[in-house]
Amino acid sequence: MAHLLGHRGCMESLRADLRDLQAAIADVTSRAGAVRFPSWKFPDKASCDLDMSVLLQRYRHSDSEPEFSQHAHVVLLELVIDR
Repeated sequence: MAHLLGHRGCMESLRADLRDLQAAIADVTSRAGAVRFPSWKFPDKASCDLDMSVLLQRYRHSDSEPEFSQHAHVVLLELVIDR
């Protein structure tokens, strides 16, 4: 499985999952209100204050930087946990 770390297709799938999760969270919080709980990935921020669109923009696949793509892949996995 390590050979898939940084793979464009895997990362795009994770990004789609994160967008879906964020949409579901937005739907629930619009009805019940935001839950102020520290983010697992960014403990200095509340999880409801994370700007997912900015994070998805920052952590994306890069053909020219395979090491960054691997790092970004791990960050995307951590964001799934955080959500």
